[in-house]
Amino acid sequence: MRSSWSTLPHQLRVAGIAMLAAWVTILSWRVLTAGFAEVGFPLLFIGVVLAGGGALARWSRLPAPAIIGAQLVVGGLLVLGTTTGSPLPTPDNVDAFRAALGDAMETSRSYAAPVQLGVPPVHPLLLVGGTLVVLLVDVIACTLRRAPVAGLVLLAAYTLPVAVTGEAVSWWLFAVIAALFLTLVYIQHSDRVTSWGRSPEGEKASFSVRTGAIGNTAVALGAAAIALAVVVPAAVPTMSMSVFDGNGPGTREVEVKDPMVDLRRDLARGEDVPLLWVTTPGPRPTYLRISVLARFNGSTWTPGDREIPETQTATGSLPPLDGVSSDVARREFKYDVRVSPDFSSAWLPTTAQVTRIAAGTDWRYDVSTRDFIGARDDVTTADRTYDFTGAQLTYDAQSMNESVSGAGSVAGIFTDVPTNLNNEIRRQAASLTADAPTRFQKAQVLQQWFREDGGFRYDLGQVESAGGGGADLTQFLDDKVGYCEQFAAAMAIMARVIGIPSRVAVGFLEPEKSTSGSWEFSSHDLHAWPELYFPGSGWVRFEPTPQARATGIPEYTSAEFEAVTEAPSPSASSSTELLPERGESPSADSESADEDTSSIPWVPVLAGLLGLGLLALVLLTPRLVRGARRKRRMAGDIEDLWVELADVARDLGHAWPAGRSPRRVGDWLGRQLAAPASDGPRPDRPRRGRDQAPEAAHALDRLVVALEHSRYARDPETFTADRFAGDASLVEESLAAGVPPRDVRRATWWPASVVGRRTSWRRPGRPPRSSRTRTATPDGETTRTVDELVG
Repeated sequence: MRSSWSTLPHQLRVAGIAMLAAWVTILSWRVLTAGFAEVGFPLLFIGVVLAGGGALARWSRLPAPAIIGAQLVVGGLLVLGTTTGSPLPTPDNVDAFRAALGDAMETSRSYAAPVQLGVPPVHPLLLVGGTLVVLLVDVIACTLRRAPVAGLVLLAAYTLPVAVTGEAVSWWLFAVIAALFLTLVYIQHSDRVTSWGRSPEGEKASFSVRTGAIGNTAVALGAAAIALAVVVPAAVPTMSMSVFDGNGPGTREVEVKDPMVDLRRDLARGEDVPLLWVTTPGPRPTYLRISVLARFNGSTWTPGDREIPETQTATGSLPPLDGVSSDVARREFKYDVRVSPDFSSAWLPTTAQVTRIAAGTDWRYDVSTRDFIGARDDVTTADRTYDFTGAQLTYDAQSMNESVSGAGSVAGIFTDVPTNLNNEIRRQAASLTADAPTRFQKAQVLQQWFREDGGFRYDLGQVESAGGGGADLTQFLDDKVGYCEQFAAAMAIMARVIGIPSRVAVGFLEPEKSTSGSWEFSSHDLHAWPELYFPGSGWVRFEPTPQARATGIPEYTSAEFEAVTEAPSPSASSSTELLPERGESPSADSESADEDTSSIPWVPVLAGLLGLGLLALVLLTPRLVRGARRKRRMAGDIEDLWVELADVARDLGHAWPAGRSPRRVGDWLGRQLAAPASDGPRPDRPRRGRDQAPEAAHALDRLVVALEHSRYARDPETFTADRFAGDASLVEESLAAGVPPRDVRRATWWPASVVGRRTSWRRPGRPPRSSRTRTATPDGETTRTVDELVG
């Protein structure tokens, strides 16, 4: 009987559902670029072609490798045609495709998602990735008939935009994908259940196939599991927003206030009020930091919601400096601080690189930002005294210039770029820094542009226009007039756009010497500046505010480097033509230096590819081991050939009758032979027996006789395996013809003789185990299951 899987309509139905599941999943990528329709509709056409062609090939019973290879070729040609306008792989066409792909790669490195119109599109990248998703789902779900495993591909594709943008995908898209996936699993497994057959008449106790009931139960279980996965996390109670009100160790979520509000208020007030005094044997303590702002929502920088363990009290030594190599020269100085009663802050002023502090258990520190927060709402700095030890680092500009990307070394909050960020800001950041070959030199360019080259002017009068929220960043870049917060915020977000982790620090600029000999900070000293991350140096201060406010810049930011002169990349040249004011195309070294500045998380992507490679190696290992064993045995004698035949039987799902004579085993093995299908479709339930494959039966007899002669003859004869290799191949081919195609595939890719698997065997037509009785046989034995006979 031929199962429904063998019919063309069924093949087309399953392939269509698999293709729709993959395509709807790819629709979640629409947040990665504007104009996604130019990717979505071509991918739908490519999916229809690949799914329809795959269904026809499977219905024609072509080998799986041939189907997959043909789909790869067709998919590649369709992607080529969509990108260049012609699917013919001529040299010019291939060069055009490579150039378009190179432009897409450069755009992904230069712009954060979503990539706006007006720049070289990332469509070729998405076309290649989308085609691979469609192809993988079709191969796994339809060719290999492993629909549940295809869910892993759908999950990986679905989570890509979340990893890139940090934004959640719409719930309705998830619901549609889940429904299509459940339908695919249901159809495939109901077909398998139907192939089990029907119970004999009158056997009420035996298993009866009812695909409707089984299918409904499966769908109910799958839908319930998906629903619980969505609903339960939302129903689980979360921790209170109160600050450290529990006893014992643990983690509390702290909702912190925006220090920018206080900065604007105090700068706008006009009155210069002494706030704190610092005594230190070290140099003048400039840039005393109050808080770090890590989250940018498109208009305002805030500290973000922090998770701070209660064990991180401001008492004693702190963890090693974040991202700072031991090779960086440093000196440590002690600082004694006395705060005025007029300065009430929930944040504790310190230097940036604190190594030890004694401020009491009322304060906690954040490891990632190294700032200090009051443990309760009533804890402030007013009228407090404390001391700390801070490290003064001597940064090496050359080391920072040669450092790799730091995007993979810090939390995502330090690299996030809002999806609603004006595209003009993205274009301007890329255009300004296009000629700088390294990340550090790009940061230098941004600082110089804000301080001198860009024509900006510092004006404290802009504080009032900023109001209670963040100032309009676009208006600031157009007017080129602002105060320290705007300069720091603008440079920090532009640094993120070009792939450099950044944050904004709020604190005090420079103190004055008091009559008591200590350093006095006042409200007029309040300031904001950006900190950028470079591996090996950690978080490094820059100063974009013009000289009217900040007279000097960090010495390392003025370092000069030798120019790199190499021929420009053709791909880079073609893409930069579309960017106004971007200047000359970057050199090859520039392109490689910026390779890691992509908004796409390449480290997780590469790690995923490495994991897939390792998984493929693991999956291929059984087949490779099996092939090595077979090669070794085929070079041996008749005993090795008999062992190989036993492994072939086990791989095909038969329970080899160990402990029996060659003749008894040959009799049993003859009952498993079937005639290989020469023409026409192969039956799912082939007839088996010696009469079905007489040539294979005779070959088996020759093997048995040779084995008996080598074992039991008075003068044993040694037979080489290659002498009977043809007979063994004929027997193996007939054994494979006697089992379903999926068992043959399993024997090829996941051989039981290597990985191990329990096998059960029952003679066709034999009644169930529960209804068997032992009957006497002429030789005095009783008939038992094969497991009992060989046991």
